[in-house]
Amino acid sequence: MAKRTKNTMKTRARSSVKPRAPRTSSTQGPASKRRRLSTPQSCTDVPAATNRFVNDLLIRGEADKIDKKGKLPLRATHAIKQNKSDGSLEVERVRFKTW
Repeated sequence: MAKRTKNTMKTRARSSVKPRAPRTSSTQGPASKRRRLSTPQSCTDVPAATNRFVNDLLIRGEADKIDKKGKLPLRATHAIKQNKSDGSLEVERVRFKTW
């Protein structure tokens, strides 16, 4: 039996590999047959998610108005900046919650 060397193993491996044809455009190949994903419905409904977030802050007591001295209660993490004309609130994060 003949002794195998590194050179003969390389040439054997290379001889069995077929050369690829270079792609000239991104429209060729299986990637072009893939269907484009549409944007999920949850991503398009940002105002509803924002309103839900603000309402949850109010329920938990994490959003509050700044008092006359310019201080925020200790339980609050968000300050209410303004009331919008449509009834929604604009909040700003002031501090992180310390348990």
